[in-house]
Amino acid sequence: MAVADEGSRHVAESGFVDRVRHLADAANPAFAAGSFLVPLAFFAASLALASTELLFYTHVAAGAVWFGFAVIFPALIGPTLGGLDEEASAAVNRTLIPKAVFFLVGFSLTTVLSGTVLLTPDLGLGYGFGGTWSGLALGVGWGLFAFGLAVPHRLQLSAYYETLSPDPDSSRLESIEKQNLVVGLFEGAVMLALIVLMTGFRLGI
Repeated sequence: MAVADEGSRHVAESGFVDRVRHLADAANPAFAAGSFLVPLAFFAASLALASTELLFYTHVAAGAVWFGFAVIFPALIGPTLGGLDEEASAAVNRTLIPKAVFFLVGFSLTTVLSGTVLLTPDLGLGYGFGGTWSGLALGVGWGLFAFGLAVPHRLQLSAYYETLSPDPDSSRLESIEKQNLVVGLFEGAVMLALIVLMTGFRLGI
């Protein structure tokens, strides 16, 4: 037990690279790599083939996965975990969160990269929606990506590292769950606003 406790403290106090390695091992290295390589492969293929259509569908598909999971996690998965006993909830968190982090970063990065190419006519694959609205959509998209890294991912990782501690604090985990719900509602509202914005200029409204 002492060795396990020491290992938990080491993970929580280690640097960025060591934490990423630990998370990749916990998620399964193949899954962690695939979460980036699969969506980004479609993005790369779109560029290599100079296919605006493939790029558009890559953007829509990756965005649907990102938006859907980002809403489902705090709205459904979080409350479900909160209804489990402490041991079961900790076990699921230790398995789920490392996978969720890689999965969401891979798909959200693909979404904003593909959207940037689509809305930047100078790159050759855009739909030509240059202007204030497309610039606003890009700004909101990248802002949402940065927000995801800075807030919900950090909250999820805080819960994960808490479950690794020798004596997880249930009150802290409950507090993180409540924060996740609030953040998820905010993120969902911004995502819906972004969808309305993109639909509007796509239809020429």
